[in-house]
Amino acid sequence: MKLYLKILVFVLAITGLVCIRFFENTLFHDPLITFYDSDFQNMKFPNLNFWFYNLNLGFRFLLNSILSIAIIWVAFRNMYYIKFSVLLYCFLFVVGLFLFWFVSSNIQPKDYMVLFYIRRFLIQPLLVIILIPAFYFQKLKKSSQTNTY
Repeated sequence: MKLYLKILVFVLAITGLVCIRFFENTLFHDPLITFYDSDFQNMKFPNLNFWFYNLNLGFRFLLNSILSIAIIWVAFRNMYYIKFSVLLYCFLFVVGLFLFWFVSSNIQPKDYMVLFYIRRFLIQPLLVIILIPAFYFQKLKKSSQTNTY
């Protein structure tokens, strides 16, 4: 892959992640954005249409995941890293969605922050920030092992 094409894909993926965050109020149905932006500890939890909300949550997670995997592909061009990332994203989405459902099904004010962090994990591309350094150090470790023999 030519360098200019790599840079273009990287910039487009980062721009896509920024646009998802910047336009989140218009792109996604998320009543919890306004809930958590206010004095939520003293408020009643909003009524969520569970299926519609989870559909929007899943769509946002999917968009963030695709762009994050594109960044990983441009950075490393390693199919093992891509497969691992896809499996990890799928596994963590299922676990995160289950935890979100479990906590939100009988939510109490003391659980608002727990739900906030589960939701934050699902709607923000945090995993790519962890995977890029991990893959980089894995690559360094592998190349240092081959150079010492």
